[in-house]
Amino acid sequence: MFNVVTGSGAGCGAALTAHPQVAKVSFTGSTATGKQIARVAADRLTRVTLELGGKNPAIVLKDADPSGLLRG
Repeated sequence: MFNVVTGSGAGCGAALTAHPQVAKVSFTGSTATGKQIARVAADRLTRVTLELGGKNPAIVLKDADPSGLLRG
């Protein structure tokens, strides 16, 4: 089964990260929160993917128009 759960809040994130039926955690956000997730995941040997430090993950393709992106 594959579920994507999005949201904010330390309580929700901590509960999901520590849950015994969660086999993998993927997180995009702050380095401080990523470290906390990594500690919990290490204790449980849970697979984890962390994208840390950036505000917004994005893929910019070769034919992108950067000036158009700035206009919104």
